[in-house]
Amino acid sequence: MASLKCIFSICSQNFRKWQADYRIWCIAVVLLIMTSVYIGDIKKICDYAGTQMPIWIFPFLYSQFYTKLIFTLPVVLLFCNAPFTDSNQVFVYMRSGKTKWLLAQIVYIMEASAAFYLFLLILSLIMTMFTGELAFDWGETLSMISADSGIRLRADAPFIDVAYIIVNFFTPLQAVGFTFLMSWLGAVILGLVIFLFNTVTGNKTIGVLISSLLVIISSTIENDIGNWNALIQFSPISWITLDNIDVGSLTHNPSFEYCLFVDIGIIVVLIAAILIFGRKKSLDMKGV
Repeated sequence: MASLKCIFSICSQNFRKWQADYRIWCIAVVLLIMTSVYIGDIKKICDYAGTQMPIWIFPFLYSQFYTKLIFTLPVVLLFCNAPFTDSNQVFVYMRSGKTKWLLAQIVYIMEASAAFYLFLLILSLIMTMFTGELAFDWGETLSMISADSGIRLRADAPFIDVAYIIVNFFTPLQAVGFTFLMSWLGAVILGLVIFLFNTVTGNKTIGVLISSLLVIISSTIENDIGNWNALIQFSPISWITLDNIDVGSLTHNPSFEYCLFVDIGIIVVLIAAILIFGRKKSLDMKGV
């Protein structure tokens, strides 16, 4: 019990630092701006078709490959300072011990990833519910876009992408829940990758470059550039949106069970590697 208290205390300390971290505020502003732009494009379609603003936009916010880049790269920015060392961490590190300190940072990555997408979900609801169509179904607008993708071009909103398979096979609450789960797992993977490689190399740019490359490759695969779409089976970051996961055996995309177990397997391997290699390294205070 004392060990758990120590781990969560160190984790909470990381969150308290957010108040004075301009990087966190920049991420919040970027998400606010991009969500506003997305909602503005949805409004163009609503005005064109004479329909109401939908509120269940979260599952589609970053389903288009350009928006996936813009909405996912802030996750890399969120964890770019891994292994989260600053002027007082050396004392925390010495008092808690290596294993507890490493576990605390892993828990922080998991909780921060959840906070990132929870903020995005709440933001999308707040920005639409006061003028949107309050209903527990998809609403006329999203159903219409999913059935007629050409309307987004006619309304000059090319970055809106509403997959028919999602609207047809999921309720809004199901789609929100599954999207949140897969997005959270994807963010945890990115955070752990940054933490592992920054810790092992002692260089805070290596992990950032690798995780950024994973995001860029995922968008390239989804856009089928160079017929790379078959590689979606090996691209966990592609699975953060449901349009890249198979539903009802109707596509060649990987199944939900496959994606879930692979994500969990990758996370377990990364955590094991962090504990193994992190315990062999001393706390790197370079750049503090």
